[in-house]
Amino acid sequence: MKKIITFLIKNKLFVAIVFLISISSWSTVALANANSIVVESDSVNVRVGPGLSYSNMGQVKKGDKLAILAEKNKWYQVRLSGDKIGWVASWLIDNTEVSSATNKVGIVKVPNTTVFQKNNSDSEVLGTIEQSQKVTVMYQEQDWSQILYKGTAAWVKSQFIQGTQETSGSSNTSNDDIKTVTVTQANTKLRIEPNDNGRAIKSVDVGKKFDYLSKSGNWYKVRDTDGSVGYIASWLVTISGSKSAVKSAATNISEATIVIDPGHGGTDVGAESSKKTYEKNFTLQYAKAIKADIEKTGARVVLTRSGDDTKSLGDRARLSSKIEADAYVSLHFDSSDQSNAGSGVTTYYYGKDKDGQLATDINNQLKNLAIDNRGTQQKDLYVLHYNSQPSVLIELGYINSSTDYKHINSDSYKAAVAKDVTNGLKEYFK
Repeated sequence: MKKIITFLIKNKLFVAIVFLISISSWSTVALANANSIVVESDSVNVRVGPGLSYSNMGQVKKGDKLAILAEKNKWYQVRLSGDKIGWVASWLIDNTEVSSATNKVGIVKVPNTTVFQKNNSDSEVLGTIEQSQKVTVMYQEQDWSQILYKGTAAWVKSQFIQGTQETSGSSNTSNDDIKTVTVTQANTKLRIEPNDNGRAIKSVDVGKKFDYLSKSGNWYKVRDTDGSVGYIASWLVTISGSKSAVKSAATNISEATIVIDPGHGGTDVGAESSKKTYEKNFTLQYAKAIKADIEKTGARVVLTRSGDDTKSLGDRARLSSKIEADAYVSLHFDSSDQSNAGSGVTTYYYGKDKDGQLATDINNQLKNLAIDNRGTQQKDLYVLHYNSQPSVLIELGYINSSTDYKHINSDSYKAAVAKDVTNGLKEYFK
């Protein structure tokens, strides 16, 4: 009897072991499947490190299957063909709500600081950095800092770097270039600390200028003419200086965050056609069509309004600053004092350095439309003037022109506009 019981126990144990091994194997397969991704964008840049500041090492195309090895700073480390290892932006794969990476700029404080391939003093030495040289710090881990060194990721001892200062990965504007900041929202608070809970020193109106002192996260430290010093939120102001241009770090549209602004909305109906239809409805329809077309490239697209909502010009302009957008496109339809007195598409921009190239690249594509093109024009419009990001405003034809309206009210014209704006943005981000 004991032999039979022993036999049964052994067999049950064997079955249990086999079962556990099977579960383990299945889990490994499931994990492997969970850690593999399929590229959904037309093309995605592969970078040598987890951030837009790292150089490109190649591209993967739509349909390519990649194995995820790790994740840092919202970037996936993946294995490529030939066992190469690189990094791709996670939002191009699963559309997570993230934008450009945030890096830091540090200054080397020790002469001939050694640069290592890995965060280990025994790893290969890549070179040295001179004292006082600025370096881009991607992230820090224990006593080590990973930096951008000669187009690749490298490591230095954190103790040899000082004065790390946050700077947006979506802009290459140096804080040293900023001279003044201009308020874009009424009743804006100057605070004693760089956060919303900081005590308000004073309230100021639109157009108020401060001298720029420094930056702390997403807040600017500024000084007023009366000598008072405080902090003001970066999304409530625009910046100006010797080099005020804001250029995206994205070199491919798939890496970009783009704001599309459907003009008017809610109680602000905009221009009216002879058919008693309103500009606000057309701008929203076109914005949604453009958004859908751009998203096919893998870019993140945000609308200033997605319904028939009333939005202030300040809220529209500030949105792109708040999410650190790489481009802002406002959509409108023109109108003349008398019906059929005007016709054509016009692309407006405010500052040549910041917006001129974006306007040119988009307008060059819009020349293919059925409605005549009136070119690009520099104009002081609120959503452009008080917008810290590259921005344009497009008048897509005259709504009270019978010839223009025939096209504006057609699906074919709307599809053509969406395609042309997308292609213009592709050119801009090259």
